[in-house]
Amino acid sequence: MAEPFKEVFNQASIERMASALAGVHPSFLASGFTAEALDGLSELELKERSLHLARCLRRYLPEDYSEALRIMMATLSAPLAMEDEPVWENDGSGLSGFVTMPFSDYVLLYGLEKFELSMAAMKEMTRRFSAEFAIRPFIERYEEEAMTLLAEWAEDECAHVRRLVSEGTRPRLPWGQRLKGFIEAPDKCLPLLEKLKDDETEYVRRSVANHLNDISKDHPDLTAEVCGRWLEQPTERRLRLVRHALRSNVKAAHLPSLAVLGYDAEHTRVVRSVLDTDRVVYGSGLTFSAEISNASEKAVPFMLDFVIYHRKANGTQAPKVFKWRRGELSAGQTLRVSGKHSIRPITTRRYYEGEHRLAVLLNGVETPIGSFELVGVEEVVA
Repeated sequence: MAEPFKEVFNQASIERMASALAGVHPSFLASGFTAEALDGLSELELKERSLHLARCLRRYLPEDYSEALRIMMATLSAPLAMEDEPVWENDGSGLSGFVTMPFSDYVLLYGLEKFELSMAAMKEMTRRFSAEFAIRPFIERYEEEAMTLLAEWAEDECAHVRRLVSEGTRPRLPWGQRLKGFIEAPDKCLPLLEKLKDDETEYVRRSVANHLNDISKDHPDLTAEVCGRWLEQPTERRLRLVRHALRSNVKAAHLPSLAVLGYDAEHTRVVRSVLDTDRVVYGSGLTFSAEISNASEKAVPFMLDFVIYHRKANGTQAPKVFKWRRGELSAGQTLRVSGKHSIRPITTRRYYEGEHRLAVLLNGVETPIGSFELVGVEEVVA
């Protein structure tokens, strides 16, 4: 069984960190730091372990913030290599990767009053491990100064630094502090994304796509507009970025986003649909079909999904979209597509007896197929 990811912070990695710090600063009490760092560590998850280690560093490093930073920075390895993706192994000359995460958390906890010093430190730290979480309070407090600096970093020779520009400003970074100002006004970040959209590394371009996907949660039309503009001069890289950026909009059947990707909702339609049964026994499934057509005089791509409106405990229904078929319809073509779906015990859903509905989504436009009665759930659950 794989070891939990939080175990990147264990006795061995903590002793390695302590040894590196003592090698730079001989008065650093490595044994005391290690003992305190290990105390209660097993009860903490990954992020809490890193913050715990940062607090321990505060008690064992010099009180002067700039001197503490100097010591931590001196333990770092040479910047990590970058091909199209980061190369996480270093040459053994110093610390890099997750073991340096407590250093950026140290900046997060104790460096907010030292903007220039802390930003410079995070720029160096992110060359060994991302500072995308630590940088966010600085962006929130010093927005104008931070955005000016990040515009410069967007042209840095290091891909890790360029990625930090996009990842650090994401409005809804998972596990990170939300940037409410950018949720409300995402246009503030668009000049940075414009600089990075054609970056030479997939690592940076994927961050740009994820940033746009964050924006789509609150401003779907804006995301579609930006992606459409970028595809006015299409490249394979831009198309891959845009597809990834619009994934939430596509799942939500956002018509402007589907149009950006070439899915024509005007000329495609469902001409016939069939649900083969109106009663489904829990543990079996349902079969269905749809005939779709292209009324235009040219070939068009199609995206066909199906939607099940599941009955909830309170009797209401909630939709769940499932992928079905992708392809192309030639001019005037009609195509019949068959589908099936199992309704059986799974850990991620609780089923309830009663009426459910089935519909199809063709290029974002929903067409009802019919309804079915789900029975036999109570016997299986009991």
